[in-house]
Amino acid sequence: MTLVTLRRGALAGRFYLAIGVIVSLILTVALLRTARGTAEFVAVFPLEIPLFASLGSMGGLMLFVGDRSKGVLEYFISYGVRPRTLFVNCLLVTMALTTIVLGGSLAVGLGGYLGAGNPLSTDLENSLLGYTIPMAYASALFASIGGIIWSALSTPRMGLNTPVGLAPILGVAPPVVVLIVAEGVDKAAYYEVTLGATLAFLALVVLLLVASSRLMDRERYLSSM
Repeated sequence: MTLVTLRRGALAGRFYLAIGVIVSLILTVALLRTARGTAEFVAVFPLEIPLFASLGSMGGLMLFVGDRSKGVLEYFISYGVRPRTLFVNCLLVTMALTTIVLGGSLAVGLGGYLGAGNPLSTDLENSLLGYTIPMAYASALFASIGGIIWSALSTPRMGLNTPVGLAPILGVAPPVVVLIVAEGVDKAAYYEVTLGATLAFLALVVLLLVASSRLMDRERYLSSM
């Protein structure tokens, strides 16, 4: 069932996935061609990836919301599928789609950077391992979990769209907030701020996962139509 959910999630979020992959690759190639030195690439490249990784991961959230509104989740539950399994499968879709965007950007960016004869510096390695990769997953999961809980707990009203439309903003907000805060501190503390903020958002994701067991009871998976 998990593999089927992954395929359906990729189809449901193919528009966002295409935007995340294409735009991130275009900006990566442009940065490789226009960067005036290795320092500029090292400073910019690790910062842009989480923004597009979270955008490209919306398939899991869209699948959950679509299946819930159509009664598909209700159908699965009636046949004995545990609600938590449905929730976790959507998060697995989010992580898989994030990996696609992240992997493509890193393959093209690092491949072009190293292929040009540039060394893998300590700053670049620290940025990728301490910020880019964990923040990509943290922001994507934050948007997905927040959107799922928000959508399930909200009451549909005539003339209003689902709050899921704001989910991409939830995904973009963490890296943007971290960058704004990091730019306001001393350069020597830059990595401490980015890593600390990334860990804080990861902790928030864990708290939302724990809260989901209380907030997302069986009735929240049933169609409200």
